Amino acid sequence: MGGMDLEPLLRWWRAQDAAFDRVEPAWWGAVVSDARFPAVQEANYARVETRQPVGLTEVEADLGPTMARIAGGRSHVVVFHPDAQTDLLSDAGIRGERLTWDLVMAASGPPGDDGPAVVVDEVAAFDEIAADHRDSLRWFGIEDAAVVDQLEAMERTVMVPAGRRWLVVRDRGRVVALAGLLILEGVGYLDHVVSVPEARKRGYASALTARALAIATASGADRTYLLAEPDGAAVRMYERLGFRPVTQIASWISPPAR
Repeated sequence: MGGMDLEPLLRWWRAQDAAFDRVEPAWWGAVVSDARFPAVQEANYARVETRQPVGLTEVEADLGPTMARIAGGRSHVVVFHPDAQTDLLSDAGIRGERLTWDLVMAASGPPGDDGPAVVVDEVAAFDEIAADHRDSLRWFGIEDAAVVDQLEAMERTVMVPAGRRWLVVRDRGRVVALAGLLILEGVGYLDHVVSVPEARKRGYASALTARALAIATASGADRTYLLAEPDGAAVRMYERLGFRPVTQIASWISPPAR
């Protein structure tokens, strides 16, 4: 792993969380919740950011009442220093939770590669791509109508007002690839990089990533982060553009029955 610090990403994450309705601090991190989006895990979760060991029972004692009220008992936990929380993760695994791992990657400065010669447009207003955004969610495995509706509402009322910028690639007027960039506290974060299936392997994701990194750098972001599947093919593309692995973070989602 590269030596870049995780703290800038945490600074960005805390700033994003502050845009939601409630952030309840805990010595180990915080419980974030927003009753407007009960089905959206990013808006209702526990952020475990301490390196000091914390137990599963303690995290859930703080998280449980909020999730019972907001998310029908479902709980979502994100652990930023899994190497320091082995007991927490072990206890979650023993209980039957399915741990998910994300590779944190970061870049400093403009892209190392300008990417392919693809026209990338920045969207002036989210309404221009609202339908495309909804359609793209299925390529991330999100098809539940309530979740899709709440994600669109969250984009309009929280993320775009917070400064999220959307980049797209069009083919004969149709949006075939898109990506979101949000800069907070001098730190950029890139996500939702996706192309429709019939437009993949044409360099669109590379072009979007390169443009986003260039915009972030020009806007004064010292670093730009993203999350990737640890063994995914996209990692090599991101590395070519200047991103380097930082660490991995762990998370899990408990069903309401737990």
